[in-house]
Amino acid sequence: MAAIPAEIQKLQEELIKNRDSFQKLEQELQKLSANRSKLLTQLNENEMVKKEFDLLEVDAKIYKLNGPVLFKQTKDEAENTIAQRLNIINTNLKQVETNFKETEKKALDQRTKIFEIQNKIRAAVQPPQPKQQ
Repeated sequence: MAAIPAEIQKLQEELIKNRDSFQKLEQELQKLSANRSKLLTQLNENEMVKKEFDLLEVDAKIYKLNGPVLFKQTKDEAENTIAQRLNIINTNLKQVETNFKETEKKALDQRTKIFEIQNKIRAAVQPPQPKQQ
């Protein structure tokens, strides 16, 4: 009978370790989700700016705010800046999406391990049921 409590103790320690890992993965998913939302907001803002630039005349006066100073830019310079920003944002967004999917898979695997350990603990605690005929 002494083997069962030791086995249960070992399973409980393993359960706690896996639960802690799962919680860390959940926190990571929350951070990635917040980062994704921020990037999507930036993407939408920059796409709106690009659409506004498409409506401007070629010789339109465009100013860029840099700190407290406005600098004059050509339309081509401004469009190139926006294109570079969109490229960077899209690259970052793809990376966040990849990390999110990987972390989500790890969390799902961790959750499965937790359920398996919980089932082992239940089986170890409950005495075997006699078969009914």
